[in-house]
Parts: sequence; C-alpha cells; structure tokens
Amino acid sequence: MSSQKIIVTGAGGMLGRALVPCLEARGHNVIALPKEDLDITNFPQVQSILTKHKPDLVVHCAAYTKVDQAESEPGLAYHINGYGTENLAVTCNKLDIPMLYVSSDYVFDGEQNSAYTTWDATRPLSIYGKSKLAGEKAVMRHLHKFYIVRTSWLYGPHGKNFVETILNMAEQRKPLRVVSDQFGSPTCTLSLSELIADLVETGRWGVYHATDDGVTNWYEFAKAIVAAYQVDVTPIETSDMPRPATRPKYSVLDKTTLINAIGREPSPWLESLQTYLEMRKSKAPVA
Repeated sequence: MSSQKIIVTGAGGMLGRALVPCLEARGHNVIALPKEDLDITNFPQVQSILTKHKPDLVVHCAAYTKVDQAESEPGLAYHINGYGTENLAVTCNKLDIPMLYVSSDYVFDGEQNSAYTTWDATRPLSIYGKSKLAGEKAVMRHLHKFYIVRTSWLYGPHGKNFVETILNMAEQRKPLRVVSDQFGSPTCTLSLSELIADLVETGRWGVYHATDDGVTNWYEFAKAIVAAYQVDVTPIETSDMPRPATRPKYSVLDKTTLINAIGREPSPWLESLQTYLEMRKSKAPVA
C-alpha cells in the first residue's frame, strides 16, 4: 500500500513515541497528536481535528492505562477508554476514515490455560480491562473498516513499565520479589510498532493479536531483565502480593491471524528484550 496520511492519538505516550517514527520511516505522512493537542473526550475537538486533516487512517494509542488506579476511579477509565474511543469512532464513521484501536490482553480472564484466539469470548476481570473492551465495542459498533490490535505486557523507551521498574530496583540493590504464576508475552513497543506498520499496509480489516513471540511469567521475565546484575529474584504467588486489580493468570495471545495477514512471525520476546537493553545501555536512560 502506498503512503498514507495517518493521525496517531496519544502520540506522547510510550507506544505513540515508538510508533510515530516507525510509520514515518515507512514513508507515511504522520500527524502526531499528544493529549495536549487532542483530548479524545472532547467531541467537538475530535470532530474539528479529523475534519481539518482528513487522514487516511487514525491509529488510536491514547488510553487510560493505570490498571490498579482504575479500580478506584472507574468513571475516568471508562470516560477515556470507552467514551473517548467512541468519539473517535463516531467521527471516523461520519468522515469515512478507517481506524486502528490498540487494545489489551486484559479483555480476557486468563482461565483457559491456552493461547486466546481473536474469536475467543472476552471476559475482563478488571475495570481497566472492561474499559478497553468498551473501546473495542465502540469501534465495532460504528465502523466497518477497522483494525483492533490487542497486545500485552508492553514496555519500551519513554514510559513507565515493568522493565524500567525492575532495572531501577536492581540498580538500587532492592530485593526483587516477582510473581511466577501469571503467564504472558512481554512485548517491546519498538517491535509492536513494526507489526502495526506492517498491518496497516495490508488493508485487511479485523481483530488481531500482536505481541512478541513466546511465553513466560513475570518472574522469568524479571530474571532475564537483570541477568547482567548480581541480584537475586525471588518467585512469589499472586496471593503474596495483593493488588487492587485482578490480573489474568494466562493471557497469551494467539497471533495466527496477524501472521497470515502480514506474512511474517513476530520477534521472540527475549530477542526484543536484549535489543532494548543494548539500546538502553548505549544511550542515556530512555525511560
């Protein structure tokens, strides 16, 4: 597919800051809109900006992502992830603009102990997961031409994330106690951006799962992150570290439809992590 004019919402966030240069490197004309330039909960502003720019595609990265905090402020989580996404979907429908919505593994309950396909039933356990599903439903309700891309365990430059938290604790020689009974696929924003860039060039609308390849748990992930440090990592159970939001125990996502659409396999999660750690080491701190 030839060069497209693409609006990226949430362009100041962790995924947005990786995705914008990735799309630009592919030759697309990217209009990067951080939340300061586009408040997705402001319907008149959404209408005005999309009407002004008339993009070929909206890639919607803006989101409320505070998983635990969402349990105590559900109204705000739904306002951003549900209502804000609906504002974009309604406007995209009116202007005949396709949309890509970035969603989450948290739309599943993690109880089936096998990888979730794009056809499996969604049963979110947390307010965050429910609010992301509300966004999915808004997209499906208003649009025929859309991509929904569910991803998981995201980390990367320019954002608060598990990798940076673990590295900071290791550098401060703090004890690392990490849950070992939740399984998923760590995904770097840099490799996810390449998958999204591949997908938007296909024109094959639908629901997709996009993560780095392979399965691990948070404990093994943490051990891989601090392999170069002389620190101990202690495995614990989820029950040993109660959190406000319930996490899915097994949220591995089956990527068959994505692989068929883009014609390639995603990078292994450990390879993406090593690339990120090397990049991090060779530069100033990237978080």
